[in-house]
Amino acid sequence: MSKTILIVEDDEELQELYAAMLEEVDCQLVHAYDGDEALAMVEEICPDLIVLDILLDEVMGDAFFVQVKKHAVYANIPIVIASVLPSESCGKLLSMDPRTHYLQKPFRKAELLNLVE
Repeated sequence: MSKTILIVEDDEELQELYAAMLEEVDCQLVHAYDGDEALAMVEEICPDLIVLDILLDEVMGDAFFVQVKKHAVYANIPIVIASVLPSESCGKLLSMDPRTHYLQKPFRKAELLNLVE
């Protein structure tokens, strides 16, 4: 049974790049372009993993992250924060859950695949 990965990224080209990077992984990809849409997707499908950009056009990724981690049903979903921000800027989020990982954009396909596996 394939896993479901939610990609939360407001840049359509990066959404396509994620899909290309993850094509060899047995998973279903779903996409959201802002935090509100992502939260609705989490409630609808409860993904196995979330790849999250912090700097989104609408509801920011950090607000989405906090909402997910405060929710008893969804708090255990691992999240990969993929951001141009330095990891220090995401330190509070990273410390909230040991399953949270950080990828500095731009990153290599192998880095993403290693975290997804």
